[in-house]
Amino acid sequence: MSGKRIKLSGAEYRKRAEEKNKKVKLIISQTPKIQSLFKKKPDSDELIEKSLRTDDETLKSLKLNSDEQVEKLLKTDDDTLKSDIKLICKTTNVPICPSQDPALWEINSDMIDYFIRNPVVSNPKIINFDNTIRKCGEFNRKLPRDIFKRKLLNGEIKDRQWLLYSTSKNALFCFYCLLFSNKKTQFSSTDSGFTDWKKCFEKVEQHEKNLMHNESIRIWFSRRKITTGIDVELKIELEKRELYWRSIIHRLIETVIFLSGRGLAFRGNNETLGSKNNGNYLGCLELIAKFDPLMSKQLDEYGNKGRGNVSYLSHTICDELITLMNKSVLCNIVNEVTAAKYFSLIVDSTPDITKLDQLTIAIRYVNLDGTAVERFLCFIPSVGHKSKEMEVAILTKLTELNININYCRGQSYDNARNMSGMYNGLQARIKEKSKNAIFSPCSAHSLNLVGCHAADVTKEGYNFFSLAQNIYVFFSASTWRWEQLLISLKNIPNSMFIKNLCPTRWSSRFSVCKSLKIGFKGVLNSLKSIALNLDQKAAIRHEAESMYKKIDTLEFSFMIVLWTPILERFDATSKNLQSVNIDLSCVVKLYESLEMYVQDIRNRFDNLLVEAKQISGHEIFSFEEKRNKRKKCFHDDLDVQDTIFHGQEKFKNETFLPICDTIILCLNERKMAYIEINKIFGFFLNMEEIDNEILREKSKQLVAIYSEDLEPDLENEIIQFKTIVKHFSAEEKSSMHSLLEALTTSKLNDSFPNVEIALKLLVSIPCSNASGERSFSVLKRVKNYQRTSLSDEKMSSLALMNIENCVLQSMDWNDFVKKFAAQKARKKL
Repeated sequence: MSGKRIKLSGAEYRKRAEEKNKKVKLIISQTPKIQSLFKKKPDSDELIEKSLRTDDETLKSLKLNSDEQVEKLLKTDDDTLKSDIKLICKTTNVPICPSQDPALWEINSDMIDYFIRNPVVSNPKIINFDNTIRKCGEFNRKLPRDIFKRKLLNGEIKDRQWLLYSTSKNALFCFYCLLFSNKKTQFSSTDSGFTDWKKCFEKVEQHEKNLMHNESIRIWFSRRKITTGIDVELKIELEKRELYWRSIIHRLIETVIFLSGRGLAFRGNNETLGSKNNGNYLGCLELIAKFDPLMSKQLDEYGNKGRGNVSYLSHTICDELITLMNKSVLCNIVNEVTAAKYFSLIVDSTPDITKLDQLTIAIRYVNLDGTAVERFLCFIPSVGHKSKEMEVAILTKLTELNININYCRGQSYDNARNMSGMYNGLQARIKEKSKNAIFSPCSAHSLNLVGCHAADVTKEGYNFFSLAQNIYVFFSASTWRWEQLLISLKNIPNSMFIKNLCPTRWSSRFSVCKSLKIGFKGVLNSLKSIALNLDQKAAIRHEAESMYKKIDTLEFSFMIVLWTPILERFDATSKNLQSVNIDLSCVVKLYESLEMYVQDIRNRFDNLLVEAKQISGHEIFSFEEKRNKRKKCFHDDLDVQDTIFHGQEKFKNETFLPICDTIILCLNERKMAYIEINKIFGFFLNMEEIDNEILREKSKQLVAIYSEDLEPDLENEIIQFKTIVKHFSAEEKSSMHSLLEALTTSKLNDSFPNVEIALKLLVSIPCSNASGERSFSVLKRVKNYQRTSLSDEKMSSLALMNIENCVLQSMDWNDFVKKFAAQKARKKL
């Protein structure tokens, strides 16, 4: 019976279990929490400021004395984990975050470590000085506001950031001495603090020169330089990881800049590293990895890991980089526009490869250095061709970008009625929003219309360009025919390939005429050999023979001789008109010079005829070989003899003169739109020759038009500026743009602010919408037949990064990397 097990009662079981739980709790309470061994520097100032504003009593009552609260903190998100400063205390009753009141601080090692990482500076703005009244002798005194600033002997003002104010004690404390001073003084004792407002300035100046104060500063500074401890090692490791990932993102950004600047596609058929079909983006990264150990390490460790792994190599991150970079470039442009204040609109539209209409918006403004720039903003799809629809789209986009339409001072579109209509066109609707938004028709497009109208005014002119295009189509349709043409042109010096007619760039037809003029004999020989070649089909031989007969005439040769010099001048003038650094005064000069040139051509018919005869080898026109038809007269006709021209006179009066006169007349008509605008500002270029009274009158007219922008003092500034202009060079006075640059670079714009504004108003008016046309070329490269599924937003972003690649490359992307990391909230950063 002695070996029988005695069963304990229920009360004994409960007693022993209670003793066991007490021992376990005692062991747990004596064991420090794991969080107390790791102290992290907070990365979020917002959380710290929020906690600093928390009520002091609430902070004192909030303790980390239970496993449940610790577990709750450990389950917070990444942003909250950044505020691990709340865990600097041990299991003792230390506040999670120190109070803003220095009198309530409990100075210990943990508190000192916190303030070493997060120094407190004085903030007089939050002090209510009306509540600082103290009885000093017989008078009540307030804390002086200027006590937080120190005036040096040379007059400079320095902030006393070390001087802190306590609301609870209504006293002043020294931040450094509170933490590190061995000897307690009024400024370092939390019991009292400094309260003598009468001698406030005197005592504070004595304290800041005190050796004990300086020693406290030295200790604080040396403690900040300490590089030992577990928390410091963790911080160093974290910074290394952060530097690594930011270096990777910088390489990704440069790759995006490289590809977007050249309009190349990013993605391929797959996203597998090592595959030849993984696209240009991953291909460039693989190329960089061959010479960059950092990128090589990145691809080895994180490449081909699949979804769910943070590597920054996926197309999702690439698309987000493109979107954010696009916003950064747009923000940069908007900041420049805001600084410039005045701007002009450039709008045009075209269908893309998917037949979807794309509205392009560009903007012109004058930088602070006086140079005019034109920036592309975006493409807007499916807007429509009605002026109302375009107006809504433009105003919506400008509002989205925070660009004020009231500062629009110019607009340039093509000559389409929905754009240029003076009553219901887009220009009229924009003027309703900004009355001084002067409309300037695209000068390059107007020049194209002049040439088109002149070519269509006569039968010979129309047939000439149609035949020139047929020649190109005939030879380019067959490689054998093209080879025969090259053989014939090979023996002709300085010969050129025959060119295709461009339907939009009309001035480029100069290259068509030039190639035909130089290779005229070669084209004839090629057509003749093809027509006589029995191996060719009958239809081809008949077509070549028919074309040969039409070309081998004096009329065709004369049209080549006439149009080649005219189009050469048209082409050179059109390229100049499309320049950004040109103003309306230059447009008027170019139109007038072209008008005078065509007038000279008009008087040189005989010389052109001699040259045409030399090229063609014919002495008479083809119509002279036909029998002249007599007009049948009826008995009731008046006895009036009609003037009938024959031979050269007939061609001159019915073909040559109408073409020249049409060009001169159209140039003169198109020029008037720019002369009207130039009359308002034109006196700036010849003010030295204008009487002062006339200058005053013109300046008053200018102020009346731009009453919201110019002050009445403009007339006085112009009279004085007249004497300054005499010292400018002839080149600086050649145009409004150069005059504005000379005024800005000479640093005289502060003395003549209204003159500068007036010049900016004119220079900001665009002379052509060539920037919009150039964006169409980028559109064709970015959204081609292989990239038809490209989204409109991404297409617009890539177009912006391609067109404004100079802005993209000049930007500092360090801040962008931080913003990108913050948006993604990755643990790796």
